[in-house]
Amino acid sequence: MSFMRLGTMTRRRFAACLVWALAGVFCCGAFAPVLAQELLLTNLVLNNYEGRIRVRFGIEPTGLDRIAQALDAGERLNLRCRARLSLKRDYVWNQSVSAAAWEGELWRIKTGEYVASLPDQGSAADKDLGSLFRKHLGEILIDLGPWDRLERGVTYVLSLELSLTRPDVSPWLKNGLFFWSFDAARPVSYQLDFTY
Repeated sequence: MSFMRLGTMTRRRFAACLVWALAGVFCCGAFAPVLAQELLLTNLVLNNYEGRIRVRFGIEPTGLDRIAQALDAGERLNLRCRARLSLKRDYVWNQSVSAAAWEGELWRIKTGEYVASLPDQGSAADKDLGSLFRKHLGEILIDLGPWDRLERGVTYVLSLELSLTRPDVSPWLKNGLFFWSFDAARPVSYQLDFTY
């Protein structure tokens, strides 16, 4: 009789654990869009401008909630874009041709306006954060060096890494809590393969 009772208790515990696990999955799924904000790449163009390799693109966040919260709390955020052009290889790592970085800064001033400080453009302010992204971060230019580095008939890879980070977080805290994201928007990478 006690053996039969043990089997019933085990089944009940298993059912209870299963219910809690499913509830956790559904709850995490409901909160995932709020926590996982990303930076989207828009209007990507790679062209020859006066003999230079120019990358032009825009940045648009999937959601502004977490970014606005950080800025409203008085934090400054660094917007980093790294571009790398590489020679595509099949069986070994790609060979780097050129690389460049672009870095801007976002913050909120006491009048309630959001400010973006952009390289080669100065500062721009707007009351609406979405409007600031559309107007001033809708076209970013990165120079990747002379066009004559490219050879005809060769396949290249353009890689872009976008991140919106908090510069005030100390490195020992970031490294110690590596499983916790201190970024206002999750870092993302984009890749474009093309043959010249």
